[in-house]
Formats: sequence, C-alpha cells, structure tokens
Amino acid sequence: MEANNLRYSLLDKLISIRGQKINELIGNIDIEKTEIKVTDAQKQMLINSEEIIRKGNTINDENLNEEESKWLNG
Repeated sequence: MEANNLRYSLLDKLISIRGQKINELIGNIDIEKTEIKVTDAQKQMLINSEEIIRKGNTINDENLNEEESKWLNG
C-alpha cells in the first residue's frame, strides 16, 4: 500500500475510535520511550510556532470563529 494511502487509512481508523477505547490505547503508550522523528522542515515549523506563541501573536477561539465565518460567508 502506498504510504499516503496507509496514512489515511490509519487516520480513518484512529478517528473512528471512541471514548474509553482511545483512553486505553493512549494509556498503553510510554511517551518517555517514544521517539518521534521529524524532518528539518517540520523542526523549523515547530521553532516558528514556538516563536509566534512566545511573542503572543495568537488568536482566541471566539475571534478565530468570527474571522472564519466572515471568510467563509464573504
């Protein structure tokens, strides 16, 4: 199976998990021993995001919803 198809299939399955099942699955993951590999581009994106947050250049949920509504509805 192509990598993107596998990724989407896995995401579909994860999204379909509800309530207690997901809590049980997450509870079985040892975050301290989990290694997450990211690309250089992903690292740079994380650094940029941290900088945006540090500078306080964020938007609250209510304002975001208003802006989104204006954008979607013209």
